[in-house]
Amino acid sequence: MIKTLYIMRHGDALPAQALSADAIRPLSAQGEREVAVSAQWLAQRLAAQGAKQLDWLLISPYLRAQQTAAIVAQKVGAAKQQQYDSITPDGDAELVMDWLLAQLTEQQQQAQHIALVSHMPLVSYLLAAFDDSTQPLLFPTAGIAEISLDVAHWRGRFIQLASPTEAEF
Repeated sequence: MIKTLYIMRHGDALPAQALSADAIRPLSAQGEREVAVSAQWLAQRLAAQGAKQLDWLLISPYLRAQQTAAIVAQKVGAAKQQQYDSITPDGDAELVMDWLLAQLTEQQQQAQHIALVSHMPLVSYLLAAFDDSTQPLLFPTAGIAEISLDVAHWRGRFIQLASPTEAEF
């Protein structure tokens, strides 16, 4: 069965030196605007595929990813939201990919349209893990990679990388 995965990098965040820990860096005002533009693009992609919302939204535990996901959920909608602690900047792309594909092969997981909100460099490595013919790409803030997943064969095909600065409406 073919499913669609959207891998999204969080929006622009305040600099690390402004706060004591990377995990609590919030989105900047610019980041909030970027995410709103990207969420609008995502809503249009879902509508073009006949979907009204995301089926499953996976979210990093870091604040800026949580804030990004909240904007996406507000603009796009998500039937199910889940924090996934392994999708932090230093997460292991192969383990995340294996976990996600295993979840999608289980009968109870009927999600067709899945989004994952995380960080560089993990988002870049995840893209390359799902589609081994694609080199890791530098994701812009609030950038979204669209991947067609062939769950039965445990592989994906990179479709496109959308940037909030290049969004076409």
